Amino acid sequence: MNQPQRNVLTFQWNPAESLGGDVFLTPVYFNRQVLVRYLYDSRFTCDFASETYGTVHGDDFYISFGINANGSVLAWLGDLQSLPVRECFYWLVENKDPEGDAKSEFYDAQVNAKFTEPPAIIRALNALSKLNAGFHKKFGVHLYHERSIEERVEETRRYKRLLLNNVDDFKRFVSELNEIINENANNPELRRLLDAKGVTTQSGSKGNKLLAAVYDAVLHDKSNLIAPFFCLYDLRLWADHSMSEDMIKNVAAKLGGSVDDYQRLLELLIQAINDSSSQLLELVENAA
Repeated sequence: MNQPQRNVLTFQWNPAESLGGDVFLTPVYFNRQVLVRYLYDSRFTCDFASETYGTVHGDDFYISFGINANGSVLAWLGDLQSLPVRECFYWLVENKDPEGDAKSEFYDAQVNAKFTEPPAIIRALNALSKLNAGFHKKFGVHLYHERSIEERVEETRRYKRLLLNNVDDFKRFVSELNEIINENANNPELRRLLDAKGVTTQSGSKGNKLLAAVYDAVLHDKSNLIAPFFCLYDLRLWADHSMSEDMIKNVAAKLGGSVDDYQRLLELLIQAINDSSSQLLELVENAA
């Protein structure tokens, strides 16, 4: 029986799990807390392609990982060996005994070449997460409260396949998305930043109104990049409070969609949020 071994960096791994005898392709297992650093430290970003496949990005490295049925994080031994030494030690702290269970979309993509493009909503949430991390790294302020590992994984699982069968599905989704994004704005930090910039805001302002003021005062946004987020908010009002049909018609016109096709309207909304998040990140990176 093959016994678990330790490599020079003392990761625990089992040679019996090496694919085709290739030590590089040996899964190494970790507590899922290994991802906490990459979710909450603005020097890094953590993108989820699915609920069991993601990638961590740093300034000088990246590494893909999987999440198996036990909730353990796994990565290839060869990829771990190529990490900067400081990151290796961080991963080492959360290293677990070999589990013999690498099944995940990470495994399917990297071994079986079953690549799955992340759904549009997950790409949009990843883009927003990158914006949040980038803004914090540059200005020391989080635009949005950061979401936990469990929340990120659940969102990826929940929206893996987004099909709208009727108007009720559309209403439910825009309400959920509004809660994930707009209701998660970091109002206290946004107000402090605006105060420090000498920007006066109307009493009681929050969420998108504060974000719009920040994008204007700090990023000098001239393209009204906050607009898609206001569209989402208006759709939530329409969905949850039986507002006039004029509200959804107005949003549809702004997005270039039609109230007769909810699936397409949702796709346009998600793409607009993704595009705005990416363009805002560019403004952050180019800011003085």
